[in-house]
Amino acid sequence: MSDTAIGFALVGIAMLVVLGVVFVVFSRGGPAEPRPIPPRGVHLPNPSFLPVVLSLGGALIGAGLAFRSDTELANPFLAIPGLVVFVLGAIWWVRAANHEWHDTEHRSHGDDAPH
Repeated sequence: MSDTAIGFALVGIAMLVVLGVVFVVFSRGGPAEPRPIPPRGVHLPNPSFLPVVLSLGGALIGAGLAFRSDTELANPFLAIPGLVVFVLGAIWWVRAANHEWHDTEHRSHGDDAPH
């Protein structure tokens, strides 16, 4: 087995471990802890998995740049999916932030309003 194949195998195993950890964290059952109520006028964003999506895309891009042949700029089988994941994750995150901003502007910020 060549060094490149071993590198690809290690990157694949690492990605599966990260995705497995993310899945376990987000799918754990049981009662969730109540969120602390922020002071009046303070808005706290909801938890999000989008930073993990961007990190995964960045890791794939980095792996594509690292595990390449001497004649290529990047390995297209890693860099292109990484770029797609990164760009789609960034678009998704911006849309989620805009949606949250819109909801925050048009909702009440009283003591009984969800933060």
